[in-house]
Formats: sequence, structure tokens, C-alpha cells
Amino acid sequence: MSKKDKILRPVAGVDYEQLASGAIRIAGFNTPPTELGRESELKAPDYLGLVDHALAIDDKKLYEKLLAQEEERFGLNYRKLKGLKRSLIVLLQGRDGAGKSGCAKVIQEATDFDAKNFLWVPIGPPTDDELEHGHLWRFYAFDRMPRHGQVRIFDRSWAERGLVEPVMDIINEKTLVNSYAELRTHEWLLERQGAIVVKFWMDITKGEQKKRFKDRQDDKPWKYGESDKVAREHWDDYTRYANLLFHYTGTPYCPWFILSSEDKRYSRVTSLAILNEAIEDALAGRS
Repeated sequence: MSKKDKILRPVAGVDYEQLASGAIRIAGFNTPPTELGRESELKAPDYLGLVDHALAIDDKKLYEKLLAQEEERFGLNYRKLKGLKRSLIVLLQGRDGAGKSGCAKVIQEATDFDAKNFLWVPIGPPTDDELEHGHLWRFYAFDRMPRHGQVRIFDRSWAERGLVEPVMDIINEKTLVNSYAELRTHEWLLERQGAIVVKFWMDITKGEQKKRFKDRQDDKPWKYGESDKVAREHWDDYTRYANLLFHYTGTPYCPWFILSSEDKRYSRVTSLAILNEAIEDALAGRS
């Protein structure tokens, strides 16, 4: 391992907070050194190395009970947002195959399929039309941002700016550094306008990803494509840029939550519980 690649160890209570559920919360508001006019290699602690992939809900009946409790809690909570002139925006990021779409479906079910107030926004590569505008334009187009009382789930999001684009050499490091400031400002403005923004990174092991990709090829071949192969080839690159993203865009007003999705039951219950806590904090005036 070169000096440049030396792993920084995250410090509990400083770089991150371990929640009782096992999820990791990152809200440190760190500034890249190049933003301060100093030439330096971008570095971040290895947050993903902290993830406990043994976390699981093995008992199916217990899972169904816990999920039902969190869904009922969420159904009551999000309906109170309009009165507070608040909305909920959920970002689902993570490893390919980590179950982002499954998590989105659970949240949708928790709204009782409320089409008036819920929208699931899957984000793919930008279209030619979207490329003619600023990077963030497409996240506001087509009524993608919520009004007060509404919920939006972004299945991938503006955070891709700090993931896919540097991994695939679409942007250089100078642009990447500037993008961190852009993303923080964007999320600060959303929060100031009444949005509760919750950012999830759903993580799985490399072995589990391989298994899930094999299942896709066998059972749903239309869901397995070139991007899945690229994800495997660039596993370490995605690890590096994900850690940088957490380090430089995790803020007190818009933290990152990293949770293992090795067991989908655990990740679905835990993500709903985190969303409920975020809404309840807003209802109580704590955010």
C-alpha cells in the first residue's frame, strides 16, 4: 500500500456516530483541503470498513411485526408534514445490488400507495436535454421536488456527482472538490425551504454482490447489464469515492446514514426507523 493510499481510521464521536440500530451516522461537515487553497490529496476515513454485515433479522415473524410497526408509524408521521410546511426527501445510494429499489417499495407501501403525495424518482444517466442544463436542474424538472406534505424517493441522486463521475473519469479532482461545496449548499437550501433530507448508503459485501448478480442473470436477466460488470471492476474505486462523499458532504443538517443491506429485512426495518426518527425530530422542533 502506497503512502497516498494509507487508510485513515475513523474516530467514534468525531468522524461518525454508531446508532443503537447498528447504522453509522456521518455529519462532520469536513472541508476538502483544496478548497482552502492548499494542494493536498483528498482523503477520508474508511467508514465502509466499519459496517457490520452480520446485522440481520432472522426470524420472519419478528421481521413482519417490526416492519408493520415502522410502516404504521411512518404512515402517521408523514401525514403531519404538510401542517408544518415540511416535506421529506430520501436519497438511496449504495452498492449495485444492495436493494435500493426494494427499500423504495417498502417506503411506498408505508404511505399506503399515496399517489398524490408520494413519488419514486429513479435516476439514470442524464439525457441530452438534461446535459444542456446545470447539473442539478434535472432534479427539479418534471415536478421531481416535493411540495409541502409530500415524499420523494430518489433512487440514486445528485450524490452520483461524487461517485460515478469521478470513478469513470467524467470529472477531474478540481471539479469534484467544487462539487462537494455545491452539494452541501444545495442540501442546505432544501433544508431551509422545509425539506427533511435523509441520505442512505446501502452496503453489501463483495461476495454478496456477486451472489445477487448471479441471481439476476439466472432469474431476471433484463436487470443485469454492463453497469453491473463495471461496478464489480471498480469496487475499490467506489469504496474510495463513497468514503470521500460521506466525509465531505455529511453535515449536521443533512447527514449520511450507512447501513448494511446484507440482510434485506434488517435494512428495510432500519431505514424506516431512521426516517421516522427524522420526521419526529422535525415534528418536535429538533431539526
